[in-house]
Amino acid sequence: MFINFRTGDLMTAWAQVRDRITARDARGLADLVVTLSDAERAEVARRLPELRKDLRAAADRQARERWSLGEDEGEGDGEGEWEGEWDSGERDEIDGHGEVLRIAGAGVLAGPAAAVAWLTRREFAGRRAGVEEVVRVLAARPAGWQAEVAVRLARKIRTADDRNAPLALALLRACGAPPPEHDPLVTAWLRARPAADDPLIGPLLPRIFEAEGAGRVLREERLEPVPTRWLSLLGRLQQTGRVSRAELLDGCLRRFLRGGDATGLRFFVRLHRMLDPTPQEAAARVRDYLRLLPAAPGTVAELALAQVRYGGPHEEAEVVEAIGALTFRPEAKLALEGLRWLERELPHAAELAPALATAFGHASYEVQGRAARIALKHAAAFAPAGEAVAEAVPMLPAALGTRVAAVYGGEVTAQEQREAFTPPPLPASPAPEPFPEPTLHLPWNMYQWPDYERWLAAFVRQAAGDREEMRRTLAAGHGGDNSYLFQQDRWVDARSWFTALTQEVLAPGTDPGPPEPEPFDPWAGASFRVRVGLVPDGEEEDDGDGEPEEESEPERAFGHVPEHVREEIFEQLLELGVSKERVAAMRDGLHVPPPAPGEPRGFRVRIAYSGPRPLFMKPEPPDPAVESRRRHRLPQPSQVSPPHMFVLHRLSEIYAGLRAGTLPPVLLATPTLMTGHLDPDVLVDRLAECAAAGVEPLPADLAQALVRLPRGRHPDAAGRAARVGSPAAATAATWLAGEGLPDPETGLRWGYLDGAIDRYFDEHEPDHRPWEIRLRPRLRAEPTGHELLDELLREPTRWGWDDHGGEKGWWPAVLPSHREVVATNYLRFLLHPTIAPVFVAALADADGPTGEAMALTLAYFVAAGHPEAAPLLLRMAARGDLPAEAVGEQVALLLRRTPRFEERAVVRVLTDAARQGAYATIWRLLTTLLPALLPGPGERPAVVHTEAMTLAADTATWAGARGAIPQVTAYAASGGRSRFVRECARLRDQLGHPVHGLGAS
Repeated sequence: MFINFRTGDLMTAWAQVRDRITARDARGLADLVVTLSDAERAEVARRLPELRKDLRAAADRQARERWSLGEDEGEGDGEGEWEGEWDSGERDEIDGHGEVLRIAGAGVLAGPAAAVAWLTRREFAGRRAGVEEVVRVLAARPAGWQAEVAVRLARKIRTADDRNAPLALALLRACGAPPPEHDPLVTAWLRARPAADDPLIGPLLPRIFEAEGAGRVLREERLEPVPTRWLSLLGRLQQTGRVSRAELLDGCLRRFLRGGDATGLRFFVRLHRMLDPTPQEAAARVRDYLRLLPAAPGTVAELALAQVRYGGPHEEAEVVEAIGALTFRPEAKLALEGLRWLERELPHAAELAPALATAFGHASYEVQGRAARIALKHAAAFAPAGEAVAEAVPMLPAALGTRVAAVYGGEVTAQEQREAFTPPPLPASPAPEPFPEPTLHLPWNMYQWPDYERWLAAFVRQAAGDREEMRRTLAAGHGGDNSYLFQQDRWVDARSWFTALTQEVLAPGTDPGPPEPEPFDPWAGASFRVRVGLVPDGEEEDDGDGEPEEESEPERAFGHVPEHVREEIFEQLLELGVSKERVAAMRDGLHVPPPAPGEPRGFRVRIAYSGPRPLFMKPEPPDPAVESRRRHRLPQPSQVSPPHMFVLHRLSEIYAGLRAGTLPPVLLATPTLMTGHLDPDVLVDRLAECAAAGVEPLPADLAQALVRLPRGRHPDAAGRAARVGSPAAATAATWLAGEGLPDPETGLRWGYLDGAIDRYFDEHEPDHRPWEIRLRPRLRAEPTGHELLDELLREPTRWGWDDHGGEKGWWPAVLPSHREVVATNYLRFLLHPTIAPVFVAALADADGPTGEAMALTLAYFVAAGHPEAAPLLLRMAARGDLPAEAVGEQVALLLRRTPRFEERAVVRVLTDAARQGAYATIWRLLTTLLPALLPGPGERPAVVHTEAMTLAADTATWAGARGAIPQVTAYAASGGRSRFVRECARLRDQLGHPVHGLGAS
């Protein structure tokens, strides 16, 4: 039992549990809960959920405070505020209390179902959440109860890296319950990399050959240079007799026969290679190996073929079956192996004639040629089955078919004729459409940015005119109870602002203002333990040289800690004999009198503290900018994307101007073109109208108008603006006379998640394609002197939350002359994906230089094979501003670094664009992309490689390209007869001369 220092009373079991939870004392809590009586368990179980809610609420308040101050962007700025070893990236969602709450629930909850529901709460899971103490507590419960909890926990696992897996596996080991038959449990066990003495090896190892997803978890296991963890472990288990060779070989075969792709079967192929079956073992399983030859992935089929040969000799039927399966394979390598075997089995030629005929129809010209040569060379052997050979002659190319038909008969396919295709010219680039007239007569479910801009322009214009007519118009289309809106502390979506504007016109003064924030308790979730002791005589701290200290104004003693902690200190001082007068002076911040005779002269205060902020950190004064945004229902800059924040500033100032009666007669920034651009002369006319009304334009509206001007100088409009005479017009005149907004410096870095570590490709190239790619945008802009524009041009944050990325369709019209800035803000959302083709089409129609972000945005749609990808390429090619080489580079990176894209989709998109007139641009794109579309070292050309080379040869021919490519020349000179080699030769003959730089790609 604990003693309360203030009262001396014995603390209840609940108080003890609560204190250990708030102190995050995992070991002490585990020691405690295993000793509780049944009644104490029931009491703690009853009160535990309420404590969880309180701790969660405190954690949420602290998180909101950090985010509102912009301190949680993943760069480490906010991490220094956490005590000890905890940091915001490692914590659970309850400020690091997840582990202790799990321990408490494990020790007191009565029913297995309730215990599992508690243990698997998402908010308890942090990357450092331990399981040792949880399992120790669970192991103290009844055996049957443990077993049921362990099985229920195991069935909760959904993925190999499931957050519940460590606890489920640890409890299964501890209680010895039979694991349930659950595939995700097996993959999680494999991912956890158990030791050789793991008790789960017996029940779970046989299941790796059946469990879905097991092969993908083990796909990185290798034999060279030495066997990696799992292969090494299985080798040791087989050598020690814990698992038999037969069990492992049969397991591999079962896995192969179940089917799957090459990646999922890679581990089992390597395990089979490590086992290296003997001829007797291969012969005993020959029927299973034969079943793998027709349709298994290439690596598996090669393995099966080796074992079929190794386990010979074979019966005639087995030989015929194997060769027929091989010549049916799409891989040229396996089909050629089948033909070589066929040629060694000529005594069975009549039975093998169907296999030879199958090879006539192979996609590889090399296979067809080899089959034709065998048929001609051994015509006598195949004569009894000549009819089968003759029937297959039409599948051969004309040149080969003519020779075979002369011996066997049959119809020859007409001579292959290359399609005569003349690509059309690029379509003309259409002129931007004019922006439609402003109107309030729009459907309330409008979603496009032009509708928003039209409605706002009409709203401001009519607000200065006939307000009654405006009310009738708005009332006809908008109704219902909108009081919920005014209970919110911020409005992040545009619809909320439109609703508020309408409500203010229909019922002025309805908005009572934003609700006051809840009082922030900086000590919420903190725990303290106080010890006050006397300092023995002679141990008082040395006062230095004995000089008297300069007197200063007294302060409240221990004013840096919460009031209840101060009172605890003062109570303990009184118990130690410090006089009430001295304690009262400390409490009230008065001069403390010297100690009376017999009264303790010195004391020492020790405070054990755990909490979300440094103990001695002075509270910072509130930021006026933060409070200003709160009063205007605006989010903090770190909570939304910069272009979205800029839009919200515009909406906020219109709403504030409406309520204050200070709206101008016209909005300056309403575009004149559908690209979002604003005609300079129209801007000057609007500035003059505002000046005539004696009203200054709204600040964000003016800033938006300036960045919507076309690029370059506009001297005539600048002169007109200077004569208007208002401050806003003078600002616009300076802007119009200059070059406008300078182009910021932009870029990006490719990053990826390596376990729990963020890495960059330019610093550490991974040895395999990572599953999670992260694009880090870079944006550096010179200060403009305008606060709103500087905020608009700030670098996008590395991480995003729910409100980031709002109103993305509006962004191209916010910066229509700086599309690269918009594309840089799109990067974080590109790979998820939430960037619609219509957004990219708007960037294609916009103006300004293009850089890496714009190139990668286009490349994403190309790599994804999106139906709108080819129109996007045509759109920019027609304008002459498609960054073709840069797009090719980014497509190559997407193919190399991400697992979700395929070369065939890329070739299809590029072929479509080239055949619609963009052939010259597509050739330029291919000059940087082609090396990624060629076979890799040791890789045989596949169909997609042939299609890519055909596209390259076509576009080079249509564009009249020149400059030899060494890789292509090497393939063309290889002497092969496949279509891939023929297309390489065609491209080589067209190019003729070296292309600078391409050969080294």
